Amino acid sequence: MSFETRSSSALFKRAEQLKRWEESETNREPVVVNGRVRKIKFSAGCVFLAACKAGDKEEILRLLKKGADIDTSDVDGLSALHQNNHDLDDLIV
Repeated sequence: MSFETRSSSALFKRAEQLKRWEESETNREPVVVNGRVRKIKFSAGCVFLAACKAGDKEEILRLLKKGADIDTSDVDGLSALHQNNHDLDDLIV
């Protein structure tokens, strides 16, 4: 199957999927459940690590002023400093 055929097939399948979603009962359910709007909330450490990974200096400074813990680590035990060093190693190699 050629790339164009696979691409067209994928677009067609996605269009069908979206059409089924629009017609589904789940789509008709209200967003508010139990009187509360659902929101995803990330821990301060998670936000800090994401800002460091993205190199967002303004966000990093804002989070540090709010008391972000610079020793926060991810699930692998890597801190923001470890992660930045790892990214720099990739650039050097």
